[in-house]
Amino acid sequence: MRKRILDINNQNFINLLKEGDIEAHELLYRLYYERLLYVANSYLNNKEDSEEIINDVFVKLWKRKNKLSIKSSLNAYLYRMTKNFCLDHLRKHKKRLSKTDNTLQLEAFVHFEALSDTASTKFIEEELGQQIQLAIAALPEKCREVFTKSKVQGLRYKEISEELDISIKTVENHMSKALKHMRLYLREYMPFL
Repeated sequence: MRKRILDINNQNFINLLKEGDIEAHELLYRLYYERLLYVANSYLNNKEDSEEIINDVFVKLWKRKNKLSIKSSLNAYLYRMTKNFCLDHLRKHKKRLSKTDNTLQLEAFVHFEALSDTASTKFIEEELGQQIQLAIAALPEKCREVFTKSKVQGLRYKEISEELDISIKTVENHMSKALKHMRLYLREYMPFL
């Protein structure tokens, strides 16, 4: 159950990005900004340039949202984009680099292991997943049931009303209450909710 709500590599989440869901994009930014900044800085050895690169990565992701074609995982896709942006940046500025800078960056290329770092991704996803599960568990029973059917199982309000033998208006009320609760419960983890 937790996986369907949280898995950012899930096709449903990727579809939200493609549809221009600003909240999905902001969540991705919050989850990946620091790690991608670390990746960029290991290539560039310049914090300002690295920050600019990461912002460019997310801007390009937003601009090309309709054309997203993610064949592996979203994690790998973002790291690959960051790496490519860094390499492009280095090519453009190659003439300005001193021999010492080139040596440091070459060492970073050779010793860099963060591109395959799925452990930190899993940790963040698990932590956020636990908080989401706690928030869901704290909902009143009927509210939790309606929320789960809507957000986890992907049922429409009409289907939920038929399945639970309640009116669509009651489903809407339960969802409104559940979403308000989730926003309050998760506000420190996802302040944009």
